[in-house]
Formats: sequence, C-alpha cells, structure tokens
Amino acid sequence: MSTAALALGACVALSAMAVLILGPTERCAHTALGRAYAGVHSGQWLVSALALPLGRMRANALARRCQDALCDAPNPFGQAVYVLLVLGGHKSFIDGVQSVYLHSLAWAHATSGTFTLALATWIVVCCTDPGVITRENNDAYLAAYEYDDVVYHRKECRTLGVAAPARSKFCTTTKRRVARFDHFCVWVNNTIGANNTRWFLLFLAAQTWLVTYVTGACAYAVQQDLRDRDAWNIVFEGYTKSGERRTIGNDPFDIGRRFIMYHYGAAVLLGVFCAVIGVGLMFFLAYHIRLAATNVTTNEEFKWDVVRDSVEITKNSKANVDDTDANDNDGAPADINWDEIMKNKYDRGILNNFLEVMFPPVPTPSMWRLPCARETSAP
Repeated sequence: MSTAALALGACVALSAMAVLILGPTERCAHTALGRAYAGVHSGQWLVSALALPLGRMRANALARRCQDALCDAPNPFGQAVYVLLVLGGHKSFIDGVQSVYLHSLAWAHATSGTFTLALATWIVVCCTDPGVITRENNDAYLAAYEYDDVVYHRKECRTLGVAAPARSKFCTTTKRRVARFDHFCVWVNNTIGANNTRWFLLFLAAQTWLVTYVTGACAYAVQQDLRDRDAWNIVFEGYTKSGERRTIGNDPFDIGRRFIMYHYGAAVLLGVFCAVIGVGLMFFLAYHIRLAATNVTTNEEFKWDVVRDSVEITKNSKANVDDTDANDNDGAPADINWDEIMKNKYDRGILNNFLEVMFPPVPTPSMWRLPCARETSAP
C-alpha cells in the first residue's frame, strides 16, 4: 500500500512539475500544459476556492502571496518532493525487495552506493554557483561569450547597468543574471548555467542510473524467487480451454498476473514506477547531452525556434518581391545566405563543446552558493 501511495504521489508531483516547467514555454503555450500553467499562474482557481470562506479581497491577497512564493520565487517545494521520493523509494526498496529477496552483501553495497550517488549529485547542483554575473566579472563574461548578432545582440542589463554578456539571461525566479543561462530547475531550486551545467548532467545521469538499478533489481528479485519456488510448474485449480490444468506457464495473463501481484506486489509496483520514470529521465538526459554536444542551451532552443519562424516569414515575403527590380534600384544582392545566418556561431565541434561545459571559460572564486538563494547584485 505504501508503494502504491508513493507511486500515486510521485505521478501527481511529476505532473505538477511538468506544468510548471513546460507550461510557460512558447512551444506548449496552446497545449493542455500551457493552459494548466496559465490557470495556476493566474491564481484564479485559488481565488474561486477561497472566495466563499474568506471573501473576495482576502482570497485575492492570499492568491497573490501564494503565486509569489510558489511561482515567482525560489522555494524548497521541488526539493522536498525529491527528497521524499528518494527516501520513500529507498525505504520501499529495502523493506519490500532487498530485505526479502536480495540478501547478499554485494546488493547492500550496490544499493547504498546508488542512492548515495543520487543524493550527493543532487546536493552539489543545489548548492553550486550557476555563473552569476556581477559588475566585477562582467568583463570576463563579455570576452568569453561574443555576440552572434542573430540570437544575441548587444544590450544593457538594467539590473547591473552594464552590457549584458551574450548567452546570459536575467533569471526572473532568482532575480540574478546568469551566464549561459539554461533554465531554472525546481528539483534543485537553482538556476542551471555556465558553471553548473556539468554537475546538472552528472545529476541527471545519477538519477537515471538510480531508477534503472531499482527497476533491474526488482525484476531480478521476482525472477529469482519464481525460479526458486519452481512457480512455473505449480498447478492451480481449474482447467484451460484446451483441458490442461492451469499453471503460470499456460495461463500467464490470469493466474500468472494474480500470483505475481499477490506475492510480489511491492516489487512490481516499485519496478514499474521506476521504469516509467527511467524512460522519461533517459530522454531528458539524452536531450541535454545533445544540447551540450551542439553548444546550445534550453533557453537558446526556444530562441532558435523564434528565429526559424522569422526566417520562414521573411523568405515567404521575399518570394513575393521582384528581386530584379530591387537590384536595379539599389544594387543590393538578391540572394541572402540563410544557411550562414542560421549557423550556430557557438558550435565549435563536439569535443570542444563538451570541454566548454566541463571547464567553463570564467571560473568563479567559489563554486558553492547557499541553496534557495534569492539575490540581486549590489548597486
């Protein structure tokens, strides 16, 4: 029952995180995720729920405070959910699988190491400096990241009052400008940027390994115990349509399913849940590895989508213009090298791209920062 409750709670939490992460993006604006985010972010659902007991004015004030705390500022909600999932999953695995079926010392060491690695990488990403830009290090970031004049143009950062380095973005959640801004991750309550993308990739790899390990261990435990019981040859009451006595082997979808769920319910539920999460994590890890290999951030992926749309509109507009007459009037070339415009100027080859992620061009005095930090640069 505890495993089922854990799985249900995890699914609800993951759905909520999907709404908060993907809902604000342009790509999901007109999807169910975008509509759900708009409803949550507006706070009208909370106002409607509280209007009767509290009154409209108090409900509006409470909704604004909740929105500021949960949507527009760092908060430990995602971190708390992560810790509950990992520690709850650890207890479910130890009580329902390892202590019952996997008794060797090697399994104990493997389990401890896997869960410790997952938590250790999470702590590192929570507490590392993502590459916060200040007036003191702004020149170094300007030199490290040149403007490509396609996605990034020279502009002033209104918070710092200096030129904003290319590839940087002002994080509206933490209220600080971050170099090579990727995204704000609710699971670690920290921005992912130039100086902690490497740790974020390690974090994703560790979480992927964790759920893969638990899934494999659950499957192995069930398979080994079925073999030890010689369960495939156990004869049950009743007969199949062919007149044979029912066994797991000749009736797997009825007898087999009921037998396995009755004897191995905790292992099956935990294994299936981790398998589903594992598929999502594998895609997410592969996505971020691809971004690192091409030297693009999540933020830039969305920016390039806008650029592509603009280029297509421009191409279609130019197709309706008489290029010959235009050339006769001003001597301007008729053809534009769109491939050159759409080329990612920051892509320096797979090896160099990974080296840039692993060894950021602007080191920080200290890689550590307090988690849940909400700060702006000093004037």
